[in-house]
Amino acid sequence: MKYLCCALLFLVLYSASYAEGSEQSRILVHTLNYISHDYAFAVKDGKIISDDEYKEELEFAEASLKYYRQYSSGWNDKDSVAIGILVNQLYSLINKRAEFQEVSALATEIKNKVITASGLTIIPSKYPNLQNGKIVYRTECAKCHGNNGSGDGIERKGLDPKPRNFLDDVRMKTISPFTAFNTIRLGIEGTGMLSHTMLDDNQVWDVAFYIVSLRYEPLSNNPFLKEEATQNFLDSISIGRISTTSDEQFVNSLHINDTIKEKLLLASIRLHQPAKDENEFINTSLKYLDGAMELYEKGKYSEASQLAALSYLEGIEPIENQLKATDPALMNKLEEQMQQLRKMLDENHSLIEVKDSVNSVRITIGSINEVLNHKNYSFWLAFLLAASVLLREGLEAFLVIMVILSVLKATALKNYKIWIHSGWVSAVLVGVALWLFGESLMKEQLKHAELIEGVTSVIAVLMLLYVGFWLHGKTEIGKWNEYVNKMMRGMVSTESLVGLAGLSFFVVFREVFESVLFLSALNIESSGKQSNAIMLGVVAAFLVVIILAWLVLQFSTKLPIQKLFKISSFVMALLAIVLTGKGVHSFQVLDYIPVHALPVMRIELLGIFPTLESCGAQVIVLSISILIWNLTNGTKKE
Repeated sequence: MKYLCCALLFLVLYSASYAEGSEQSRILVHTLNYISHDYAFAVKDGKIISDDEYKEELEFAEASLKYYRQYSSGWNDKDSVAIGILVNQLYSLINKRAEFQEVSALATEIKNKVITASGLTIIPSKYPNLQNGKIVYRTECAKCHGNNGSGDGIERKGLDPKPRNFLDDVRMKTISPFTAFNTIRLGIEGTGMLSHTMLDDNQVWDVAFYIVSLRYEPLSNNPFLKEEATQNFLDSISIGRISTTSDEQFVNSLHINDTIKEKLLLASIRLHQPAKDENEFINTSLKYLDGAMELYEKGKYSEASQLAALSYLEGIEPIENQLKATDPALMNKLEEQMQQLRKMLDENHSLIEVKDSVNSVRITIGSINEVLNHKNYSFWLAFLLAASVLLREGLEAFLVIMVILSVLKATALKNYKIWIHSGWVSAVLVGVALWLFGESLMKEQLKHAELIEGVTSVIAVLMLLYVGFWLHGKTEIGKWNEYVNKMMRGMVSTESLVGLAGLSFFVVFREVFESVLFLSALNIESSGKQSNAIMLGVVAAFLVVIILAWLVLQFSTKLPIQKLFKISSFVMALLAIVLTGKGVHSFQVLDYIPVHALPVMRIELLGIFPTLESCGAQVIVLSISILIWNLTNGTKKE
């Protein structure tokens, strides 16, 4: 079991380092942002107009060099060399007191290259909520920046420099929500602006959008909003553009000569809150898809790939389970199309090929939208959908539990079954808690669902392999009697029992988690009208699983111990292979693992997906199983 714990520790550390690696360049981008905006207040016509500002810009230039040296090792060699040359050029320009336009343009160019090279996330996973942003702002920011953002908070005294005035149009018009996000997340070294690491990304984006909107009057006083052209314009702007574009950049791109109309349009953009509708998830998917296409046309391939991934995770993932139950072929088709699209974006295919792929995805999403809009859940349809999904997930989970319980039942050590029961019961209780909050989680578009399923699958696979080969090692009756005697003498280790409880928990939790997502989405789709039918379906499925479990236990007592162990270890290895395929598939949906198609049939029940990575991982687990199986047999013969 100690090797299993080491493997799990490695997985956790690897996951943490992966997340850190994808975000570590944010501080370099943050620094370059400040240079591109604030250098105008330090130098003009080759002369220093503010000693303090110029000193700060020099410090930023030196910091850029330092951060480049720290983080460039994670980029490919070509990007690292190109960015290094530009960062040194920027440092030289600032030392020479070059003009603002030249310095700003170079800092912006470097920033964009760093974002591409590092794969840094620069957009929110969902449209920020200004009301939530206001609440977080009043809690975290108002004490220094003031309730209205004018920089007159009660804790401003003694701070040098003073807190930023968010109503200062000259400064704020150059700041995009992405810039504000970085400032809130990282803080500003040497000032009173501390990093807000306790806020999650959604909260930080909410505050960032709120801060940028503070200079504008409420939308109710904006007559410009009544024009149809304005509404069409607002609906056409991608979330990526709104997040990364400053007001000044919007003005320059729109070419509006009327100052009043210009301000009203900016107010419309910054105060815009998309209305909730019945097709929320579908519209979210299409919005991200449009944003990906827009970025790809500009040559921003990495950012386009991120948006394409979000198109699935935020738009399709929340409704995936109902679609699978209603039209599994259509759902599988969309999933494969979106994987292929992300592959094309990552490999920088031609614009024509990408457009064709995007259009194919849009057509399939349109078909899915029709399926959703024409869905009329009767009592019995909701019952059957809930029962069928719970039965499928429950059988897969409890097959493992029954195998372990069958083994323990074959001994006189029945008291140790409490560890197994505590594991799966805990998983079910967590599932009940998730169910109680399931609807709110779905409405918040639970973007980490695939990640949780993927990580849980990996943990379960490791535990299944360990327990499976532990069982196989005891198939020789002499070794089993020796082990039982040790247990009878109280020599069984707590580590082994905790491991069995952990296996019981993780195997069941994975299926419970997926079931809760489906039931929550089904309840939302039926507008809560069929909650009784859904609950009845859950109870019916649970009873069927309990009855089947009892039958399995009764049958297992009639098997010789060696045969029972061989069957049990085989089942464990088989389930490990199935969960390996499902786990890799979850990481592919998240775009953590690349996708290379294979001409094989998709059999989701067995965890078989038509990709080289998922099938390859299953072959590796199968090979490991056969190897250890043979080694165990060889040891027994000796």
